[in-house]
Amino acid sequence: MKTKFYKKALSAVLTCAVLLSLTGCIEFDGGKKAVIEAAGVLAENMASADAATLIKNSSLDKKSKDAAALTDILNLDGKSDEEKAFYEAVEKTIEYEVDEESFSSKKGQATIDIIFTMADYEEVLKEKFTKIDDLKDAVKKADTKEIKFTAEFIKEDKEWVADNVGSKKFLKIYDYRTAKVDLALTADMVKGFIDKNMSSFWLAEGGKYVDTIFIEYSYYFDSAVVDYKDRGVKLYFKLSKDGNEVFTGEDQILGDSTIVTCKVSNEQLGLNKTAFLDAGSYKIDLYMKGDAGDELIDTVSINVEKTPPKNTGKNNSGALPGEGSYFTFRNAEFRQHVKACGWLNNDNCKTSANTYNKNVKKLTFSIQVDDLNMAEVDYKYYYSDKTDSDSLKNAMKNAIYTGSAKPKKFTEGIFYDFDYQVDQAKLGIYLVAIYEKGTNNLICLAYVGVS
Repeated sequence: MKTKFYKKALSAVLTCAVLLSLTGCIEFDGGKKAVIEAAGVLAENMASADAATLIKNSSLDKKSKDAAALTDILNLDGKSDEEKAFYEAVEKTIEYEVDEESFSSKKGQATIDIIFTMADYEEVLKEKFTKIDDLKDAVKKADTKEIKFTAEFIKEDKEWVADNVGSKKFLKIYDYRTAKVDLALTADMVKGFIDKNMSSFWLAEGGKYVDTIFIEYSYYFDSAVVDYKDRGVKLYFKLSKDGNEVFTGEDQILGDSTIVTCKVSNEQLGLNKTAFLDAGSYKIDLYMKGDAGDELIDTVSINVEKTPPKNTGKNNSGALPGEGSYFTFRNAEFRQHVKACGWLNNDNCKTSANTYNKNVKKLTFSIQVDDLNMAEVDYKYYYSDKTDSDSLKNAMKNAIYTGSAKPKKFTEGIFYDFDYQVDQAKLGIYLVAIYEKGTNNLICLAYVGVS
């Protein structure tokens, strides 16, 4: 009996072991199948690059740092059209395979490898492209590379849930979302940014310079050019006179401003600071620097005339102190009669030739002339709290004061006084523009600072 009992007991133990083994195989096979299916869904969601779906179908806390990092890298807000097109091109090349043989599980946890293949975009981006369509085609035809991601799962309510979504290894698949997509700029592309409606801006009267101590042309660019500042593309200009190069300007970074100013003074051309530029045909060529050589962007030309002083026994033709610095004339006929000009020291508040302190109550730009019978003129004051050229040009769209003036005789001589009375001067720049009566024909432009 005792022997029989042990035989039966042993038989029962063996039977239980076999049953447990069979049961374990059933659970193992079912778990593996479920994890493989879950890995396939995860891989598909990863390829779709949808952060919300990835977070929702994982154990990731949507308020966690990993969730924030995943959302941020897949967020398209603020991305350029070129960047979005590049991302889409790469994502169209993504394929994946779940490596079933790599499956492993233990106590409600499982891992399995997912092998992704995608275009080797890093090699593609080593080339320079000027068109996004060419870049997209290159991505489509590129060699591929593999990225292995070991997905981790935990079992929750009989479901296998991805447990390492948002991790550093997980985000590796999205490195292409941080790639710098910079299409190369061509001369034609840069030229296309120029706003020709605004850029016909020679600081000259009637399409020519007469008796000038400088020459200046401003190129106005579309505001989109600011997005290209980080490219470090350099522009510069050359000035030619009668076909001979006489000056080369300094480099200016494309996108640093929407205005590229090409200005040359008499001193930069080797003349005395009071001398007018020589008469002739002047040309400005705007260039873009490039690795393969500099490219011509645009060319503009203008004539400069230099008239001899009138034989009146007086000499008013030389440049005045401050001319070309804080005031300039745009009417040669009027300029011939000017003997002196500047800002008056009202209220004893002038601290320099073109600066008042904040206590000034009246701003006066005064022009001494040689003829009491000169015509009445109009003038307007403008104000800007900023000193950059863009702000000053914008300020001149809205006058803060309008007046008129006639020449008056004083003990010291004959003067036009262009007054502006203020209760409290603002810190910044005040400009006064003087016009022919009843017209917008500019005679003189001057500015003064208040500090």
